[in-house]
Amino acid sequence: MTRLPPTPDFDTYAVPADIRSVTTEKDGRVLRLAWSDGRSSRFHAIWLRDNSCDPGNLNLETRETTVNVTALPTDPRVVEAHIDAAGALAVRWSPGASLHRFHPGWLYAHDYSNGAQPHDPGVVPVAWDATLAEPPTFDGADILTDDTALEAWLKAFATYGIARLTGVGVEPGTVARVAARLGPMRVTNFGRIFEVRVQAGPGSNAYTALALPPHTDLSTRKYQPGLQFLHCLVNDSAGGEAIMVDGLALARFVAARDPEAYALLTTVRWQSSNRALDTDYRWDHPVIRLDDAGEVVELRVVPFLRAPLATDFDQVERAYASLRVAYEAAANPALQMRFSYRPGDLVAIDNRRVLHGREAHDPDSGERWLQGCYSEREELLSRLRILARQRRGTERAGR
Repeated sequence: MTRLPPTPDFDTYAVPADIRSVTTEKDGRVLRLAWSDGRSSRFHAIWLRDNSCDPGNLNLETRETTVNVTALPTDPRVVEAHIDAAGALAVRWSPGASLHRFHPGWLYAHDYSNGAQPHDPGVVPVAWDATLAEPPTFDGADILTDDTALEAWLKAFATYGIARLTGVGVEPGTVARVAARLGPMRVTNFGRIFEVRVQAGPGSNAYTALALPPHTDLSTRKYQPGLQFLHCLVNDSAGGEAIMVDGLALARFVAARDPEAYALLTTVRWQSSNRALDTDYRWDHPVIRLDDAGEVVELRVVPFLRAPLATDFDQVERAYASLRVAYEAAANPALQMRFSYRPGDLVAIDNRRVLHGREAHDPDSGERWLQGCYSEREELLSRLRILARQRRGTERAGR
């Protein structure tokens, strides 16, 4: 039986529909596919040629392209296209040339003519407010060895921007072991692992018993860490309740109630500065950063690292008024999730989306000790893709 061809990214793709017919358009510069589910897709010849898995185009060992775009034909045209016995698209670029075969599931997933985004591991963010009383919570006993448990936890993390593990124990260093299940950690001036406990001569308000308003960490960095992990080893101190605010919900809350403030929060550039004795990190940024489509991609909210504002003279008062609106929204109980850390709990936070804070605690009443570390959003997405690839491969082998 003829097998389906490999794909340029070597993933295992389901075939949600069969290719029913293929036709050429624009003198062979475009192919149109008709699918069994009614979808119609269009692919440019140059795009297909660039993404071919032909050994002359792709190193099958390294999975990297071997042909630069400058070496591709300037005006490739399809002279032959058909559906082969395995259901793959077979394309020939010129008479006598070899056939290039394309996996139908891969084509369906990468159908840019219908707005497909194949780089997305299929997780749709869900905004939340105080009606979500606690983070999505999973048993942490198997998370270090069971990929099925890991994938379920990471999907919830990617969806809500926060997820919790319980029962991971209280061994120091566990937070790094969990973070390493996603990929490389981010080392900062606070070290590979940082200790969130009352310290003498603290270098941050986090290392005191003070209350911390909802904030994101390290807004002083050009590349603000994408993920934060906090593991509770000891907590018998009175107070210290955790406060979480979803930045997506906060942005929508402000936009609906004060469009002018929202516009200023997305355009006025504030400076964050660490003001430490041995480091001097600073960065200019809007409070809410949007992508080209106007969707929220990042928040930087750190009241205690705010440096003097430098903006247009006539904009200063309106800028402060808009910042007040954002901080008041973060303090609104209707947007806040609150819970207490228990020894053995580990909470993962999307540091560019979810604001975290705490109530003050009483160090005289007992000890409070959390260990934390940072990683990046792309490590989460990469691990989800790998886990999905492995799962699909196992499912396919079992059939």
